Amino acid sequence: MGAQRYIAKGVEVWCLEDGANTFGDAVFPDLDDATRAARLAAAGLTGADTAFNVYLLRHPDGAVDLVDAGCGTRFGPKGGLLPARMKALGVGPGDIRNLIFTHLHADHCGGAVRDGAPVFPNAQVYVHPADIAAFNGPNEAGAEIPGAYAGRITEIADGDELPGGLRVWGLPGHAPGHCGLWIGEDFALVGDILHSFALQLPDPDLCPVYDRDPEMARASRRAALERLADSGAVWSGSHGIGPRFLRVTRDGAGYRTTPA
Repeated sequence: MGAQRYIAKGVEVWCLEDGANTFGDAVFPDLDDATRAARLAAAGLTGADTAFNVYLLRHPDGAVDLVDAGCGTRFGPKGGLLPARMKALGVGPGDIRNLIFTHLHADHCGGAVRDGAPVFPNAQVYVHPADIAAFNGPNEAGAEIPGAYAGRITEIADGDELPGGLRVWGLPGHAPGHCGLWIGEDFALVGDILHSFALQLPDPDLCPVYDRDPEMARASRRAALERLADSGAVWSGSHGIGPRFLRVTRDGAGYRTTPA
């Protein structure tokens, strides 16, 4: 399951697992033990397992983009598998044309900089300015991006059209500039609207501690799931496990997924 592929509008989309982890109970503090256990059991899980997914986009003209860059060395053995995954597809760091960040949490941008230097030396970076402003502290992985990629950063906003037929989908709340991407009208990458599908799909109002603005994150999550359910679009989430390319339908007050 380390690499899964889907073709969207002629774009070869590879979901590459950079690493994995299991969230502790404290990540969802509003969830009682009995409900947590029941939802995990219904999904065939014993813990809130998660993955750190990165997306490699190979376009019909041969250009290669990355959506996020994984953990790098920041999470130890729990992450950092992206270089090997890319190599297995015949792609090197210098082959990346555009590096598009859904947001600047460490598990999404930690792999973009090593020892202050850009890991992807030829890449143009696309990122929302709200995240550049928010993640600028001394211990923030995101704070390394502006210096390492100086002169090669393009700010993005909801609805922007990017090279290769990509369109930015603003989904703020988890992070100030958190966003997804559309390829055409039938395929979307949704970033971190969900951290545990098993726990949150039955109740999309449930937030992890990582959501910076919970109320805004809830609104973005609800709106995204409604749009995906209404459109029948195929989508993939940065913390999904198992089959990575899904469709979603309503299920009572929540939602359920099926593999695409």
